[in-house]
Amino acid sequence: MENSDYLLTSKEKRQGFFGLYFGRMVMAISSGLLGVFLPIFIYNLSGGNVPLVMAYYAVASGVYLFLVAFGAQFLNKFGFRKALVLASLSAVVINTAYYYTTPDNMWNLLPISLLFVIIFRLLFWIPYHVDFAIFTNTGRRGGQVGLMLSTITLLGVVGPILAGYIIEAFSMQALFLIAIVVYVFGTIPFALVPRTNEKFSWDYARAWRELFSKKNRAVVWASVATGAEETIGVIVWPIFIFLLLQGDYFKVGALSSFILGVTVLFQYMFGHYLDRLGQKHQMLRAGSILYAFGWIVKIFVLTAFHVFIVGLYHKIAKVMTDTSYDAIFYDLAADQGHYVDEFTVLSEMAMQVGRLVALGSVAVLVTFINLNWTFVIGAIASLALTSLSMVMAEEKRV
Repeated sequence: MENSDYLLTSKEKRQGFFGLYFGRMVMAISSGLLGVFLPIFIYNLSGGNVPLVMAYYAVASGVYLFLVAFGAQFLNKFGFRKALVLASLSAVVINTAYYYTTPDNMWNLLPISLLFVIIFRLLFWIPYHVDFAIFTNTGRRGGQVGLMLSTITLLGVVGPILAGYIIEAFSMQALFLIAIVVYVFGTIPFALVPRTNEKFSWDYARAWRELFSKKNRAVVWASVATGAEETIGVIVWPIFIFLLLQGDYFKVGALSSFILGVTVLFQYMFGHYLDRLGQKHQMLRAGSILYAFGWIVKIFVLTAFHVFIVGLYHKIAKVMTDTSYDAIFYDLAADQGHYVDEFTVLSEMAMQVGRLVALGSVAVLVTFINLNWTFVIGAIASLALTSLSMVMAEEKRV
């Protein structure tokens, strides 16, 4: 079958990119409000039981890992555009479950939220990544990735400080109510994304064979590392700063907003610089090393000022790492021809492996050491991203 990239007109590619772009922007409003505070919400529900928090996220990643290949086969018939719309509606259900969840009924409602988290992931991430690879352009992809990431970050600047104020003035439930409304509006831009003709052609067994195939080792390791590092950054770090700041929601949100604000312009500029430089693998290697160092420094954070200074450095290093990694990922995905969706499924599976390793490691380690020492996992994962940069460098020499 012919790659849909060649069947789309320039107008359709622009329409597809901006449909994905504005869809993600609407979703970024919700994630900007909830991103820092959702792990804290689960932490408080569990009574401060870190292993239980890790178990909640591990169930979502574990089930998704074993269903993602089946999900890709289902999407062959269902269609990417409808999947993106339905994913937004699944997010409505997730936040509705959170809205009503209390310590008394958590064992009834958290499983419902988990079910729809898995449904959301199955319906959203494969279509989004595949379509993004198709609707972006070689030679301009770094700038387009930079635009996407910087806009998400920009929307995330106001989100945490506003969310901290809303929680202090009203309640956590008010954030979930806002998220419900936002995700309903998120269906509109996704409904405008043009159809693509990609089909997932692997059977379930082959998807697992490819995960352990030697030829895919670098991409798999990089995706495993990304999943592990994101777990520490998105789940463990917010809980740590919440405890460090003695449960002050507004301070947590304000610090997160200030750090994000300083990095927005740098992120957009770096994406365009990356296209002109053309050495994405070198930037990925340098960013990974700098980012790993940031995780080590975070172990010794003691005050709000430390959180700001170290967080700012870490965000700038993350810009280098994420923009380079995403640009390389979408370049590789686009180069797969009509195997772009198989490549995406492979990466998604590997990321879940990384998340499970990180979540399991944190759950075990916190019984012996303080939470901040688990940041070593983030440092190791960041360094593992250099495996992808080495493969890219080797391909350029060939």
